[in-house]
Amino acid sequence: MLTLVILLAVLAALYLFLIAPSLKKRDLGPLEGFDYAHRGLWDDERPENSLPAFRAAVAQGFGIETDVHITADDQLIVFHDDSLKRMCGVDRKIADCTLEELRRLSLKDTKETIPTFDEFLTAVGGAVPLIVEIKTDQRIALLCEKVNERLEAYDGPYCVESFDPRAVRWYRKHRPDVIRGQLTFGLVSPSKTPKTLLTRLLASQIQNVLGRPDFIAAEAITDHSLPMRLLRMFPAHWAAWTVRSQAQMDQLRGRYELQIFEKFVPRQV
Repeated sequence: MLTLVILLAVLAALYLFLIAPSLKKRDLGPLEGFDYAHRGLWDDERPENSLPAFRAAVAQGFGIETDVHITADDQLIVFHDDSLKRMCGVDRKIADCTLEELRRLSLKDTKETIPTFDEFLTAVGGAVPLIVEIKTDQRIALLCEKVNERLEAYDGPYCVESFDPRAVRWYRKHRPDVIRGQLTFGLVSPSKTPKTLLTRLLASQIQNVLGRPDFIAAEAITDHSLPMRLLRMFPAHWAAWTVRSQAQMDQLRGRYELQIFEKFVPRQV
């Protein structure tokens, strides 16, 4: 019996070691005091992750969360999905297309096209803080290197986040001065994320051993699962995704320093 108790204690300690974020709670500085428009302030006329959506967020004083992919010819573009089908009606992967090919496509049957990361940064111009999500890619190191290269030259507040723990680890190793976040969700999630072995492992939070993130970017509707509760024991910051009503935002205020919203325009904090 004593052996079993010791074994369980060792396993519990090992699990806490694996899920622990950074033990140093860093100052978020100019990232705080803002709510973040998910893929810009988009609507039926302004597609998500389009330059008009980003400009609208800036005009209303909201921070911006956006997504960065790398193309087949090593260019950085702003787009959420791995596939072009939902937003552009073309059944191809971003990673298989060149920038020139992507430029020929329109977003949701509008005149807007897929922006480059440079165009996005120019449109924001440092006016509001950014949460930059680095998308999963086979060439994750190259993607991180190129994102970092652009952001080093950018004059404005930002942090980075990713579902891919390799990207968080890259920033931990190469740019430990940059605030980094691990995107995650609960073990029981109603989201459309496929319930694969990989996503189950991510939901367990053990990937934090790689990146030791400064903040946890959690799917807010699943933040009461056991791993999430255990994470609350550590001195990390928290970001909520994706908040879809003022009532939900008000409810989460205080539990999350950063909130990523869509489909409504929040009251200014």
